[in-house]
Amino acid sequence: MTRATETVHVAYGVSRADAIRDALRMEGCTERVVALPATLSHGPIDPPDPDARQAWVRTVLRCAPDDDWREPEEPWAEATTADVYPVYWVCLTDAGEHAFFLEFASRMAVRPFDIVNATGLDFVTRDGVRSPWSLGLMRPEDIVTSGLRERRRPYSEAEAHAASATWARLRAENAPLRIVRDGCLVSAPLTHFDAALVAQGRPEWEIVAGLIGRALHHLSFEVDPPGQGVGDVVLFGRVLALAAAGALDVRGAGPGMRDYEVRLPAIRPHPDRIPG
Repeated sequence: MTRATETVHVAYGVSRADAIRDALRMEGCTERVVALPATLSHGPIDPPDPDARQAWVRTVLRCAPDDDWREPEEPWAEATTADVYPVYWVCLTDAGEHAFFLEFASRMAVRPFDIVNATGLDFVTRDGVRSPWSLGLMRPEDIVTSGLRERRRPYSEAEAHAASATWARLRAENAPLRIVRDGCLVSAPLTHFDAALVAQGRPEWEIVAGLIGRALHHLSFEVDPPGQGVGDVVLFGRVLALAAAGALDVRGAGPGMRDYEVRLPAIRPHPDRIPG
């Protein structure tokens, strides 16, 4: 099969796509870059209904009523139309990037595309991150200096079949969370990050955003494997759930994480009362 006339670079998330675009421009490449929005590492994925996912985020994670987490379809159409030859950039140790890549490979239905895989990249970023576990940790200068673009290669038909099968299994499981374990994306319960949140708690009152920030840093740089692609929305929902279970004290009128305060309770609940 011959390649389509236009090469299009594809990545999960606007900030990652912007960094890739800037890196390509620094190297004299003017090819288009498409950002796939939102996230597939949490929430229902079977069926892939944006309205169902939005309802889940509002009721389970308790996001603000005016937040819209529905994924637009237009970027997917731009990235997978038969008129383009996609080049997909990904770091598979980031659960969010991994999930979107599997969805992309499934949508391509074994049509040919190339991959730029940053997984296991032996490089120290300008910010001092060794072997970055996510493209989100790489500046445009890092992408250029590391020679990441040179990792581009065709994604084989066998690999595409395997990716589609993995995504089909994850969709059938339809778990609330998806995380990376031993290099693979796997299903996880909603309580997966609860222990990390409680461990980062303090006895004095603080804004919930402070606790979530420490937990994100811990999960991004202090655990093995790092990252997991979890965001503040998931952790905020779990803080409120842990408060309901007595594992944290929370006060405030809401609705956002800066409108609540949190602390460890004076009397810690029995472990059996903590979710998960």
